[in-house]
Amino acid sequence: MIPLLAEQDRMGPLPLYHHLYNDLPRRYAMPDGSDPAAWTQWRNDLRRQLRQRLNLLPASDAPFATQYAPTTQHSGYRRQYIEFASDEGSVVPAWLLIPDGITTPRPAVIALHGHGYGVDDIVGINPDGTDRTGPPGYHADFALALCRRGFVVIAPELLAFGRRRELSDIARGTGESSCHDAALWGIMLGRPLLGRRVYDVLRTLDYLATRPEVDPASIGIMGLSGGGTVTLCAAALDERLRAIVLSGYLCTFRDSILAIDHCLCNYVPGLLEDAEMYDLAALFAPRPLLVEAGTLDQIFPIVSVKVAYERVAHAYAAAGVADHLDHDFFEGSHQISGAKAYDFLWDWLGKAEPEEGATMQSVQGANA
Repeated sequence: MIPLLAEQDRMGPLPLYHHLYNDLPRRYAMPDGSDPAAWTQWRNDLRRQLRQRLNLLPASDAPFATQYAPTTQHSGYRRQYIEFASDEGSVVPAWLLIPDGITTPRPAVIALHGHGYGVDDIVGINPDGTDRTGPPGYHADFALALCRRGFVVIAPELLAFGRRRELSDIARGTGESSCHDAALWGIMLGRPLLGRRVYDVLRTLDYLATRPEVDPASIGIMGLSGGGTVTLCAAALDERLRAIVLSGYLCTFRDSILAIDHCLCNYVPGLLEDAEMYDLAALFAPRPLLVEAGTLDQIFPIVSVKVAYERVAHAYAAAGVADHLDHDFFEGSHQISGAKAYDFLWDWLGKAEPEEGATMQSVQGANA
């Protein structure tokens, strides 16, 4: 064996990166004090930098080329499959869930699934396309639960899952994603996969605001795991998302995606030079935020979740809205809880009443 002439840690690949993380300040770390001007400047600078890191396309006001499948009636709600164009002609499939009996524009939520067989898993549909009758998986059919709470819900399928996979991955089975190849191509071409997913969600928000059933001033977002990744960035960038639930995601980058084997779709070149995860979540303030985390979650450890939560709490306190932040640290693993989340969103989004005299038919630009 060749003898070592220097300390072993100087031979390894990580000491330099640990030094950059531990000893050098991140360029857009949240301010320490409570000066409103400093927070405003920081918020503007970090949002601009995040858009650049994600390489988001400019916002679009192009009309939607939308296709609709027939609506189906279920117990207490209607479900419709739709498709609409997003970035550079990409087609986004989504499920739209509408509670029965609504006559005026209603609060709405964008629901974002995590890894698995795609968006069907959060609306009560089995991998074979049949309606679920047995117990749900770690997503707990949360889009359906939100609809039953009274929200209009749209659940888009994230790029590289379900219907949005490469044919070779579709042939391998329902649970196989196209994340690996898409993420590598995105990294090499400077178009991170996460950025394309975030853009799809912002276009989903544009579309949802045109629906006659929806009050565009009362739209929230809830995402689990990989859907939490997208929720983090989309809500950090767009204040039209008025209330947020992050489930199974808020932590530190250091102790989650940099400490434990995660999917390549989580990674954005250079992002950690700018901000830790809690800095991005701090951009939500003063909008209401609930953080869900299982105490037994093995890939987003609860100890580091609590560290990140306390840093986010600093931002909410500085904004004078400490009561807009809450958590549900439940006994469980990497999964949806829902014990607080659905009521939390309704309590905040339901406060905004539609304009006097508004009806579903009076909303302009609505899709039939």
